[in-house]
Amino acid sequence: MTEMEYVTHSIETNLFFLRIIKEHLIFTIAALMPRDQGMVPELEKTINNLEELLKETVMMANGVVPTQNLMFGDVVTPYTLSAETATQFLTGIKINTNITQMEVSLLNGIKPVSKTMPPKAVSMLNQHIMAQLNKIIQSQKMVLTNVLSCKMFTTIYPLMLDHVTREAEHYLQHLQRLESSHSLIETPRDAAGMEAFWDNIMSEHGKFIRGLLDPSEETLIQQANEFAEIFTELTNQAKMAINQLELLPQVTRRSFEATVNIKNFKEQGTEGLLDCKIRAIILPLLSDHVLREANHFLKELRMVEGMGLH
Repeated sequence: MTEMEYVTHSIETNLFFLRIIKEHLIFTIAALMPRDQGMVPELEKTINNLEELLKETVMMANGVVPTQNLMFGDVVTPYTLSAETATQFLTGIKINTNITQMEVSLLNGIKPVSKTMPPKAVSMLNQHIMAQLNKIIQSQKMVLTNVLSCKMFTTIYPLMLDHVTREAEHYLQHLQRLESSHSLIETPRDAAGMEAFWDNIMSEHGKFIRGLLDPSEETLIQQANEFAEIFTELTNQAKMAINQLELLPQVTRRSFEATVNIKNFKEQGTEGLLDCKIRAIILPLLSDHVLREANHFLKELRMVEGMGLH
């Protein structure tokens, strides 16, 4: 991996994941019972830390990361700002929308790569993020343990608590890999592992959406359930492809098709929630959040195809 690849891969990874992890904490605050409001100041402090790191990453990206690498809809979508504003209004949780406006400006200001970023500065950023992630993972595991032992109640499914912890661990592994001078995906086996991870995430999204829709939304519930089943099957196939690499091209193709479909479903859902047309207990920002994750998976699948690893 060249220094330039290290810098751009790090910045792109951080642009996507820092926002994701920050939003997990926002959803945690929104789900706490009055009894556990004492946890809020520490969660808010961590959100502020992540926002500062994200702001630093956005400033680093300007003129360093090729703009076409940021156009996949995994950094921000056309709905992110509205979803943040609506979620802030509905929950009373303060969300820094200035960073989103900075990111929108970054995407709109299409310009060629015009400068380099010292790898040392990027490595320092990665180290700071890794330190935050270790604390966040520990905290999320503690919440899940308390929920499973009936010492705590939240309005988040236990599976979702586990899901967000796995995403934080996945992010941490990415940074550890970059810091040891390895690309995120180097071999077909790496590609199969990535697909197994994200196919499973998409499957769980289907399950969460199914369970957070109002019972009257029967058509949407059925569609969400179908996505859960399709991606469960794809997860199993991707896991098999880790050791049977000849299966990988078909799994990659099917994962791509299914992810395009769930992305469209999530996009319609985000629009419906923002327009107050869908009955659900889903915050608009959660809907935009899972849409960005589908866009990110599509970006990763395109990268696999571009590298000829399948």
